[in-house]
Amino acid sequence: MAARPRRTQALVAWLFLLPFLAPFVLFWAAPIVHGLYLSFTNASLTGAEERFVGLANYQRLLADPTYRRALGNTIVFVVENVPVLLVAGLLLALLLNQSMPGLAAIRAAFVAPYLITASAVAIIWQFVLDPATGLLNVWLAEVGLPTQRWLSEPGQAMGAIVLITLWWRVGFPLLVLLAGLQEIPGELYEAARLDGAGAWQRFWRITLPLLAPVLFFVLIIRLIDSFKVFAQVYLVTGGGPVGSTRVLIQYLYETGFQDFRSGYAAAIGWSLFVIILGVTAIQMRLLRRYGADE
Repeated sequence: MAARPRRTQALVAWLFLLPFLAPFVLFWAAPIVHGLYLSFTNASLTGAEERFVGLANYQRLLADPTYRRALGNTIVFVVENVPVLLVAGLLLALLLNQSMPGLAAIRAAFVAPYLITASAVAIIWQFVLDPATGLLNVWLAEVGLPTQRWLSEPGQAMGAIVLITLWWRVGFPLLVLLAGLQEIPGELYEAARLDGAGAWQRFWRITLPLLAPVLFFVLIIRLIDSFKVFAQVYLVTGGGPVGSTRVLIQYLYETGFQDFRSGYAAAIGWSLFVIILGVTAIQMRLLRRYGADE
């Protein structure tokens, strides 16, 4: 008799989950599985006959110079963007965790750009970084410094994208790290002050260790988000100049929706998924090892 109530409870649970599971399978799981299948075919939006080609698309990736350069640009962006966002978010969180006049307005000013759409961000920064009339070059000229071609020089364009992303996305790590700081008991800092600990010692011995799980969470989220960079690159530089800012998602978009090679585009997408999965797995392993050492 006990088995029937358990089956009834399980059925009720599945019925409650159904409103979520149905759209999840329809709009997320099924497209992912279909995309994996497409990556093993020569599927095309031109209507050509679809054939199974096995690993041919993935083998082509290894020899594709455009793919290799897009992957390199993506890695450069991740390496430059993630540390800058983490450090800037932490410094701002430490600053805004203090008592000061107008604190709410200052917090809102830093968080507000995070709510702006990518198209609006592109318009703002194209106006700021325009080589002839942009605000940044105007200011540089006024103080006697040489103006720059921020978006048209291969050596500067990726740095400009990192700057734009910092302004646009720093609100997320700021909010999360600020919440983490506010969870640290003030009694710990007071006890450290009584013991003669300075500001740096309090940060190194109290703030950083207790904030480490939050920092790791922000690191994971920002890494994944940075590998998927697309909107600000596509709208501001279009992948230029001379391909110096073309990233993997842009190459996927161009392959799938401009060249209509759906199978090859799916292979690009799955290669990016494997890269993100591998990086995340390495980080989780390092975190477990660090936790075990502690």
